[in-house]
Amino acid sequence: MESAILGLKCAHCTCGGVNSDATRHPLCPTTGLVQEAVYDLATVKRTIDRDRLKTEPRGMWRFRAMLPIRDPAHVVTLQEGDTPLLHARRAGDALGLKHLYIKDDTRNPTGSFKDRGASVTFAKCLEVGHGGVVLASSGNAATAFATYAARARLRFVGLVRHETSAVHRLQTQIHGGEIYVVEGTMVEGTRLAQAVADRDGLFHGTQPYNLYRAEGKKTLAYEISEALGWRVPDRILLPTAGGTNALALHQGYRELNALGWVTGTPALDVVQAAGSQPIVRAFTEGTPVRRDTGTTKLVGLGHPFPSAGDRIVAIMKETGARGWAVSDKDAFAAARLLAREEGMFMQPASAAALAGFLAIGRERTAKEYGEQLIVAIATGSGKNQVDEPLVEIGEPPVIAADLAAFDRARSQRPRAQ
Repeated sequence: MESAILGLKCAHCTCGGVNSDATRHPLCPTTGLVQEAVYDLATVKRTIDRDRLKTEPRGMWRFRAMLPIRDPAHVVTLQEGDTPLLHARRAGDALGLKHLYIKDDTRNPTGSFKDRGASVTFAKCLEVGHGGVVLASSGNAATAFATYAARARLRFVGLVRHETSAVHRLQTQIHGGEIYVVEGTMVEGTRLAQAVADRDGLFHGTQPYNLYRAEGKKTLAYEISEALGWRVPDRILLPTAGGTNALALHQGYRELNALGWVTGTPALDVVQAAGSQPIVRAFTEGTPVRRDTGTTKLVGLGHPFPSAGDRIVAIMKETGARGWAVSDKDAFAAARLLAREEGMFMQPASAAALAGFLAIGRERTAKEYGEQLIVAIATGSGKNQVDEPLVEIGEPPVIAADLAAFDRARSQRPRAQ
């Protein structure tokens, strides 16, 4: 099964034509704007039985007909994808949700959903002859890109931030990637990444310029649909900084509907930190996305001015979504809830997907959302960020090696732990 890609198309170009995907610069040559991959959906619909895809080797590349790599020899993979969709019954009951599912993308090779986009990005770089990638990142993306760069034997330059965890820095460096801590926010980091890309001839890996990140992440829609028997959930909760997941899932469900594999599109709810919510604020106020000057401890959710923000607001409106602005405190509490009730260890930024329900309370949650089929995307493993959660949860007591000391410490143990 080969890729059915036809090329790249710009939604703003009046010519209506399809441009070649065999390019090192995937912006529209006419408008200079972002493009999307276009596929021969009629052929895929005619030749591929969705139910037979289960017999393919596991991983997201079994959907390769709808991925943009023409030559299978260029695929760069560590068997990412095909992560489990788990029914979180106990956590759902605690929140007031009967049909809560977690798409556990922490099972990917580097512990986050970023592996999907990294896999496709480096595969396309090999296909078109790019020598490497530069990317600004708060952590998970830098780790994923460094890992897949090593797999592809290409160069990677990661521009991270002061709050990027030691775990992320280690994983980036141990794979041979160049890593630099850049002062400022993601806006300044992305600006520097573009300058490095232009001067050194590297591919700029940031969304939305890098459409291949969304191409990889759209496989979430395919996998969720298949796991639910090709039923569409009522809503999908997306912890959001730059917003690639919203773009990707929207594209994935458009393709699935065009193929006739599903009917309908879920509400794509955007979840942001209350201290950094440019997209949610714009959606709520009905204004264009503007720069947010707030801060958050939820590493991975602190993007002050995502360039695709207005596109994401439009997607939210189109799908009947809700915007959630959640506190750091509720996100940490949601992480503890999922760990205790489901045995799922997530980054607080990932657990933030459910923090909004904690904020509005079980009674209101049950009334408004209790019967809905809801999928939350677990975007990152708790192993990828440990410093802030350790401060939040507190250090364990140090005791003498005798039973009396054990009993004294146990009697003082907070019930919430």
